[in-house]
Amino acid sequence: MKAIETTPRRAHPGRRHALAPVLLVLPALAYLLFFWGYPTLYALVLSFTDASLTGAGTRFVGLGNYRFLFGDPVFLASLRNTGVLLAGSVALEVNAGLAVALYLFRAPRRWRGFLVAVLLLPWLFSPLVSSLTWRWIFHEPFGLLNGLLNAAGLPGMPWLARPWSAMGALLLASLWQGAGISALVILAALRTIPSNLLDASLTDGAAGWKRFRYVILPQIRGVLLLDGLLVSIKSLGAFTLVFALTGGGPGYATEILASYVYRLTFFHYRIGAASAAGIFLALLFLGLVSLVFLQRRSGTFLRPGEVP
Repeated sequence: MKAIETTPRRAHPGRRHALAPVLLVLPALAYLLFFWGYPTLYALVLSFTDASLTGAGTRFVGLGNYRFLFGDPVFLASLRNTGVLLAGSVALEVNAGLAVALYLFRAPRRWRGFLVAVLLLPWLFSPLVSSLTWRWIFHEPFGLLNGLLNAAGLPGMPWLARPWSAMGALLLASLWQGAGISALVILAALRTIPSNLLDASLTDGAAGWKRFRYVILPQIRGVLLLDGLLVSIKSLGAFTLVFALTGGGPGYATEILASYVYRLTFFHYRIGAASAAGIFLALLFLGLVSLVFLQRRSGTFLRPGEVP
């Protein structure tokens, strides 16, 4: 009888190709699970307890912390202030970024590089340094802004001691930090518009506002929404800006959710309630991120040159 020749079975090439992406993603996945997943799960567990920094015993309280939050006037004020800061930052930064991007799109090439460098200057400074600089500008009575008013014969005012002006100071500081990046993101989108489409619009008589409204704006609509989402995420996590510029004051007029979590933890030592507020803030972040996928599925994001 002839011996039956056997050859070792080789793995199917398709399987190796299917496993390769999984193996490449594993280190990043392990990093996310350890530094993001575990703390989030631990915070979720703490949110159902009365854990405290004072070292007292921890008891399970169920939804007690969440009921406390929605009955706390400070939490409701921080939620309202977060919405005001988010909406104001999106409106100001996206529109300012769009205006600057349109100017750069038409600016002479010899000036464009210099203007882009100026737009990136705020990002050379840490958020803490930028916030402290703005605090000095709005300081009363020795700040730069009041100094200019006094030099012009006008009386100064306590900018950070009044609710409306303190929130305005936050919006202005946020605009200074974020308008440049918004402008560069929108400028990149403007450069993807096919030149033949712009030339055809001029041939058809679409110029000025009509050209912007019916040709340019539909092409960059998805990028504007994406930029608004990024600004919203930045505003939700604007703890450094609020903490260094206003401290949440006057009173709780500029308290936002991020600073509220900090106050509950390190001023009132209520780890359980702070964890519940942190979970609520994380849900808001996830809600904003999910909007990107919803907008993509609805066809809001268009490819360059695609007509809606």
